[in-house]
Amino acid sequence: MKPEAGLLGRPARLAAAGFWLVALAGGGAGVMSFLRHEEAELSREVAARCVTTVDALNQTLFRTLEGVGHVQTLLQSRERLLREGRTDAARAIDDHLADLTARWAFGILGVATTDATGALSSSSIPGWAPVAGPAHEEVRGPFAREPGAFVSEPGVNRVSGRWGLEFSQPLQDGGGGFAGASIVSLDPLLVSRRLAEVATAEAATAAVMRLPDGALLARSRDAEAQLGRAPLGTHPAVAGAHEPPRPGFRTVSTVDGRPIIMCFRQVPGWPMVLVLAEDWAVVSQPFLALQRAAWCSFAAIMLLLLGGLLASLRAAGLRAARRQLADAQSEGAARAAAWARMEQLLLAAPVAIYAGRLSDAGPTPIEAAFASPNVKRVTGWEAEVFLDADQARLRMDDAALGARAEFRRRLLAEGRAVLEFRWRWPDGSWRWLREEARRVSPGGPEVVGYLLDVTEQREAAAWAAASARLNMLGELAANMAHELNQPLAVISLAAENAAAALQDDGLAGIPDALETLDLVAQQAARCKGVVQHLRLFSSPDQRQAVAPVELGQVLQGAMLLVRGALRDAGITLHNALPAGLSAIRANAVGAEQVFVNLFLNARDALARLPAGAPRQIRITAAQEEGMLRIRFADSGGGIPPELLGRVFEPFFTTKGSDKGTGLGLAICQSAMRGFGGDIGVRNGPDGAEFTLDFPLGETAPAAAAP
Repeated sequence: MKPEAGLLGRPARLAAAGFWLVALAGGGAGVMSFLRHEEAELSREVAARCVTTVDALNQTLFRTLEGVGHVQTLLQSRERLLREGRTDAARAIDDHLADLTARWAFGILGVATTDATGALSSSSIPGWAPVAGPAHEEVRGPFAREPGAFVSEPGVNRVSGRWGLEFSQPLQDGGGGFAGASIVSLDPLLVSRRLAEVATAEAATAAVMRLPDGALLARSRDAEAQLGRAPLGTHPAVAGAHEPPRPGFRTVSTVDGRPIIMCFRQVPGWPMVLVLAEDWAVVSQPFLALQRAAWCSFAAIMLLLLGGLLASLRAAGLRAARRQLADAQSEGAARAAAWARMEQLLLAAPVAIYAGRLSDAGPTPIEAAFASPNVKRVTGWEAEVFLDADQARLRMDDAALGARAEFRRRLLAEGRAVLEFRWRWPDGSWRWLREEARRVSPGGPEVVGYLLDVTEQREAAAWAAASARLNMLGELAANMAHELNQPLAVISLAAENAAAALQDDGLAGIPDALETLDLVAQQAARCKGVVQHLRLFSSPDQRQAVAPVELGQVLQGAMLLVRGALRDAGITLHNALPAGLSAIRANAVGAEQVFVNLFLNARDALARLPAGAPRQIRITAAQEEGMLRIRFADSGGGIPPELLGRVFEPFFTTKGSDKGTGLGLAICQSAMRGFGGDIGVRNGPDGAEFTLDFPLGETAPAAAAP
């Protein structure tokens, strides 16, 4: 019987060994497949985060460069004003730029211009002295007639000891020829800090490189140590900057050879490329932990399986229980790693996310129950302060508290609402926050939303509006002089008549003199009204609240400023506004600037028509779907179809740099959206037709427009 038992035992041992080998090979392959899938998922997540972050970086950098562009546009306007002999207006721009550099607004350290020979002709630095010849790198581009803007490499100023980054563009003379160069000095360390404020992930590094040589202009980490290093012309971002945007991809660092995930975007309108890289060794830590847990779990399962095979008398149910326990441990480790990655993404996001429920009544529209861990970076306070409705209200200004009811109404009616309001930080300063909320499902109480700090965006928009308004006032100066000249002439003649009546008739001439002096008073009041309106238009309060205002009053104010310009251009205005229009919700001065821009653009378009052609502007209005829709049409022939989609882009103009800044329609669009409305354009039968949608005010219908 013993040999027989031995024969029976050998096949069993072979079967057990074969089963063990199959299980070992299959389990190992399964773990490797699972880990490859997880690694690929992590790569995609990091790449997607890189794309989101580099887009946010691009917006941040664009706001800074927008300030540089504004300054260069003002320098071009200053050149034109000096050429026209309008030194007072040019001096106003000089004072504005000196104040700007003194405050280091937008990181601008200094502003200068050269003449056509390269000699320094102006500077915002006190005590500057003329320097002959194009001796600096920042004027090399314009003097070599290179197209577009030129950006220098960062350098340390020998006098101030500060890093500087120079932006220059050619200045044009009256005939479009070369008249010199405008130079704007920007602080690259401030740009580096702004990159670091957005690229907050532990493993992220953001940089700005010059095209096409790859010179480093700014870096979110170790900026002072890295600035001035040798250009990296072979960098992948430099080589692929002009190609279509790529998603994030894995590569190795050209600096230290470490594996990274990279994403890059060319900065629109500038010879620069924005690069974001995340260190794979850091971002893959959760995956490595998951990998160790998976192999440990696999080893434990294999040991349990081997023990089960060796201890064949154990019950099958016990073996199944042990395998379930191992699976549960592995699943728990995977969930923990996934949650850790989610927290990392939320912490690095540029916006703070919250969730809650719509409240039934009261001043608080949303009862927030959750806020992402980065809420302190956005609001300045711990999440507990934001989640507590009473504490949150104490940190909002009065205008924000008044707007919360409308915010709640839009959430209930439309399922989405947006609000920008002022919020007080712990240091006592005010910041502007944008809040957008949406209902999770139609009719449901659950709400999700985000908070975004838009202080710098609003400051940039306000500064752009002020710059455009300053340029517009210079253009309207001659027309306003004409508006004042007529009443002044009447005052002068009336005063002479009153004096003559008293001299010739004595006491009998007093009634005639009094009647004439009353005319003097009326004309003086007219002059005073023009001057007061011009002062209000030139320096409005940027914090003026959006409130109900009559459209007729807005148009009266705009016509006060442009009536002379339209009359001199031979333009006929057809005001077809119906009677009984409801009030609109707007900032009165901001809405007036919108119409002034449209009037001046129409005047320039109509000026290109041949002699004898009808020059007309027609304004109509109708209430549609809770909005007051105004149509502003001219007979100037329209806008080329290929340019219709670009008219609201900042700095885009068809007039030439000596006649326009390209900011007017962009500011109109920003203002209209700030009112809760919008602006659009199309070509009508005779010319361009702009459509302005104003939200209706909450007052009774206004009287007929004049």
